[in-house]
Formats: sequence, structure tokens, C-alpha cells
Amino acid sequence: MGGLSEKTLNYQHLSEIYDAIMGDPEGVKLYVAMLQNVLVGSKILDLACGTGDLTLKLSQLGFDMTGLDLSEPMLEIAKGKDEEKIISFICGNMLTFELNEVFDSIVCANDSVNYCSSLDQLTKLFKGVNRHLPMGGVFVFDYHQKARLEEFGDPFDEEGRVGDIGYHWHIESDPPVLRHIITLYSNGYPIIETHEQFVFDLMDIQELLREQGFECEVTDPADVENLYLDEKWIIKAQKERDV
Repeated sequence: MGGLSEKTLNYQHLSEIYDAIMGDPEGVKLYVAMLQNVLVGSKILDLACGTGDLTLKLSQLGFDMTGLDLSEPMLEIAKGKDEEKIISFICGNMLTFELNEVFDSIVCANDSVNYCSSLDQLTKLFKGVNRHLPMGGVFVFDYHQKARLEEFGDPFDEEGRVGDIGYHWHIESDPPVLRHIITLYSNGYPIIETHEQFVFDLMDIQELLREQGFECEVTDPADVENLYLDEKWIIKAQKERDV
């Protein structure tokens, strides 16, 4: 790509400062506590695992973890955190992954499911998850509530520095899209990463899950120690049939 500005969807550059500006250690602790009450078995796949904070915490609790992410730079950071080198990190697309193994449970955290840009893509994701779970296995993910689109009707802007990298983080609402535009400044060259998250009706999500062989349960985060209060739904989908 030419010029000084580059748009990417794989966190190629943002990975350098991702943990500093988007990391949430306390949120990870709450998420792990929630997962311990809903996960089935011990062999877990963390889809869109990013820099691996959640993957690592679950591994430290004794779960047999595999982390999959589309971004190689994010995975390199995740691998660096796994000092005991016991987690399997795989570069792959959550819409097309085929690992030829079955997991007891699958997790997809941090509104990663919202990167699906259509109901067809969501269907593809749910099909792939179904293939990698046994009967009774669970898929746990969080999903932006539609109120988030209203929240960012007035755009959000944040500026700061992480080491020698300056950044400007802009979030805007363009229903059904939440658009994150992050500009990084290093050595005088601005680099722009644009990330779009799509927010579909919860009823459509539930219907798609049922069509793809899952029985689903939706939890309001207000009931989970205020995890993602008024921001997201937490959805537990249990496999009840092959598709």
C-alpha cells in the first residue's frame, strides 16, 4: 500500500501498544471468574485470543488452552507471555478455522464476534464452532448491545503516548457499525488502522445459534459483578446437535 497511511484489519501496528491502551487486567479477572462457572471440561479453544491475557489466565488455572488469532503480531506478544510454553497458539481466521480436533469448550471474548460483518459470516462462525465441539460442549462469547451504537452517536476521542509512539483513538457510530479509527505516530509517519464492528439484533443472533445446533442462554452482565455493565451481552451456547 502506498503513501504514509495504511489501513489494516489485523492489528499489524496496533499490536505494539494494544495492551497499554486497551488492556484491562481487572476485566480479565472478572471474565475468568465468570467463565469458571460456565465452561465445560478442561480442553479450551480461545478464538480471537489477541495478546493472550485471557488464554494465559485460564492456562494458569489448569485448563488445556489453545489460542487462535488472525494477527501474527498479536500472537507473537501472546507467545512471549507464555513463559512455560504450554499453550498452543495458532494463526488462523475464526470464520474458516479447521483444527481437526474437538474442544470441550470454546471462548470468544472482547466483542470479537462483532467483527463478523454479516449474518452469513455469523452463520459461518457458528458452523465452525459446532464442528469443533462435542455434544454438550459450550461456546461462550460476549456481544455489543445495540445501545452501544447510541452511546457513540457522539464520537469518542482519546490521545496519548506509549513510549515513543503517539496515538489518537476515535470511535464513531454508523449503525449498524461501530468504527474504531486509530492513528499511530512514530518517527513522523502516521499509520491508520480502521476496525469495524457490526451490531446485529440479539434475536437474530439467538435464532442463528438455534439453526446451527445450539441452545443458548443470554446473561445481562449486570448479573456478573458488573462485567461489561450496559455494554454487552454474555451468551452461552450449548451444542445439542450436529449440523
